[in-house]
Order: sequence, then C-alpha cells, then structure tokens
Amino acid sequence: MSMLSLRSHVPDDIITAADRLPGQADVVVIGGGIIGAAAAFHLAGAGLSTVLLEADKLSSQQSGRNWGFVRTQYRDPLELPLALEALALWPKLERELETTVGWRQTGCVFVAATQKEMAAFAGWHDKTRDIAREARLLSASEVTALLPPLRGRTEGALYTASDGQAEPVLATTAFARAAARRGARIVEDCGALAIETSGGAVSGIQTEHGLIRCSAVVCAAGAQSHRLLAPLGLSLPQQSVRSTVSLSAPLPPLSEACFCGFGIGLRQRADGSCIIAADSTSDIDLSLDSFRAARFFLPGLLRHGSGFSLRLGRPFIDDLHQRLAVPHRERAVARRPRIPANSRLAASTGAAVRDLFAGAAGIEIVKSWAGRIDVLPDALPVLDAPTEIGGLVVATGFSGHGFGLAPAVGRHVARLAKGEPAAAILAPLRLDRFARGTYSAPHAPL
Repeated sequence: MSMLSLRSHVPDDIITAADRLPGQADVVVIGGGIIGAAAAFHLAGAGLSTVLLEADKLSSQQSGRNWGFVRTQYRDPLELPLALEALALWPKLERELETTVGWRQTGCVFVAATQKEMAAFAGWHDKTRDIAREARLLSASEVTALLPPLRGRTEGALYTASDGQAEPVLATTAFARAAARRGARIVEDCGALAIETSGGAVSGIQTEHGLIRCSAVVCAAGAQSHRLLAPLGLSLPQQSVRSTVSLSAPLPPLSEACFCGFGIGLRQRADGSCIIAADSTSDIDLSLDSFRAARFFLPGLLRHGSGFSLRLGRPFIDDLHQRLAVPHRERAVARRPRIPANSRLAASTGAAVRDLFAGAAGIEIVKSWAGRIDVLPDALPVLDAPTEIGGLVVATGFSGHGFGLAPAVGRHVARLAKGEPAAAILAPLRLDRFARGTYSAPHAPL
C-alpha cells in the first residue's frame, strides 16, 4: 500500500515532490479507522479522487482495539437494518478486498444469568422477529448443549448462528489497502485542523501540513468529530469512555460463538486465544471536556451508574494543558498519550473467565490495552449529509458498535457523498435528532 507519512518531525527535504500532500481531491475522508477506510474504498470505487487522512496510524484508535464481534443480535431496532445489511457483506469481503480479514461465521450468544436479563432478550426477540429471523431464544438446557464448558446456572440465552467475528486490524487495513489499489491516497500522521467552506458548501480541508481543496468531506474522525463540526455550526453531543480489553494465551475450546454473559465478553480466535473484556463496564476519565453536553448523558449515567467508573487523573491535567497551551483548532490533532489499560479490571476479567469456564483454569493474560469509545446519548451513530453544509457527510459516534457495521456504512457514505438521497434505514441516524429532541434512551447500557 502506497502511503505518505507527514509526521511533523520529518525534515521537509526527505519528502520528494511526488510525495507531497495532495493539493486537491474530489473527497477527503477524515479518520483512518474502519469506517473511514471502508468509505475510502467505496468512494474510490465510485471513481472519485479520494484522500484518506489519519492523524496517527491506520487502525491506531478504537478500530484496532475493539472486540471483533460482527453481530446483528440485540442491536437497537433502529440500527438493526444497517447491521443486517453489513452482515450480508462480511462473508464476501475477503474476495472483494483480496486478502484475509479473519472472518468466521461462528455465531453470537448472549447468556442470561437472571430472569430480568432473559426477559429483556425475549422482549427484543419479540420486537424484531420479523427482521432478525436468525435470532432465537435458548432454554437453559440448550445453553448447556451449546456451551459445555460453561459453569453455573443460566436462565437461557439469545443466540444468532449467522453472526460472526473478524480481526479488527486486519479488516481495517484490508479496506485501506484495497482503497489504495483503487487509487485513493492514504496520508498518515496528518490530522485535519478544520473543514473549510465557501458559500455554504465544503471547499477544502486545512491539515497540519497544508490545504487540500475538495468539494466533499467525510467526517469519520471518531471522538474528535465534534471539534471539527462545531465551527460549522453543527452540534454533536459526543463524549468518550475508556474500555479495557485483554488477550489470553490459547485455551481449550470455551465458546465458538462470540459470548456475552455474567459480566464478561469473550471472543475465542481461530488459534484458541481469547479476546476478553468486562461487558458494559467502562472508565470515564474526567476532564473539563466531560462537562460539554453533560445534560445529554446524565440520565443514562444515573440509570446505569454501576457500569461506569469516574476517574480524575492525568486526562484532566492533559485537557487543562491543552486549553492553556494549544490553539483551539489544533486540539483535534494534539498528540495523545498512550491510553492506559485498567490493570485491575483486566485482572478481574481474567479471573471471571477462569471461574466461568471449565478449561480456563490456566488462563494467562498475554497483554491488555485500552481504547476510547466515542459515544452519543442514544448509543446510535450519526450517518448523515446535513443540509446546512453542502458536500459534508458525517459518519461518527458509533458507540462501540461500528466495527461490524463498516461494510454497509462505507457504501452508504459513498452514495451520500455523490449527492444521492439517504436510504430510508438511515432516517433514525440523522445528526439533527439531538437538536430536535427526537432521540431516545439507549437500547442497552453503553
């Protein structure tokens, strides 16, 4: 993959004229996660000259740090049509992208430890049975048959055999490499400072290393999206939470299906190693920025406070330093320190897996990491072309659900960037739902 790195400490004289930042493109995609990479792939495939900008490295943020679930199961009913569209595309991706993405159709199972959880699964199943036709409820005995190593009593489960899993970094880089083969320019270490407009329409992107003139922009910048949209008069009530994930050494078969239950999430990879995390448990690193749009999030925090841990530490100091020392529009590209994993949570999650599954007694945690999940008040993404700014497409706020949606999102982004009308399934994902007050509470805890 031909890529240009423009990290600021690289002397200008070692960047050849041919490698300089592109001065013009039809469309610029901001964000080198899987959403941005998939968008670039489809945009280049539509014949548009495309530049993909990433302030760090491809897949360096949440797209390379998530669980790797590809699920339709227990999605918000408003998001479910998009998830079903994406699931139909995943089995074809390796052929389309000409490389492996680690796709395996292993199913997904959510086990109910309590009658309350089982009632929630049954309610979702009843509401979505006409569209989520592969999902079914399992009795406690059926759970035992599906998961022989699982210890403890269950109340049943929700199971979708057609769901699956893939490897986050492989899938993200596969989209980017395929986009490059289609002619897209991929520029790493180059953050977007501002979206430039003229006459109410996009005219370019001001980057750390110069201006790229363009008539369309895709804002897929994850947790930095609100900073880029605010100067355009577009309010995005976006916050972020820190999620810790661990990788175990290979273990005997525990669960072929992606597993959630008893407070943990687990995905057993092809080599037997397991991606594990605490389910619906995240850290909120308090900063001055935490109070922006707090009114949108306070009701959910009060309802599900046990799932969040409020922490005051280094992020607060870093935020204060940025406000005092970094010009406002440069904060979107300020180099962020490594995101620390919650070592205590990683250890307790490993212990929970050991206790929950026969065969996991010798579990060894190889490494742990953390990622910042950008969240919106209803835990649904924004996928929209706001009428206020011609040529702008927003694809952000996926609230930890974006990995599995990416193949479909990329297609919709390309259509929106070409000026085509939004598909009906995108109506609940409009940006203005927050200004209009038409959003609802999250379907499940963030």
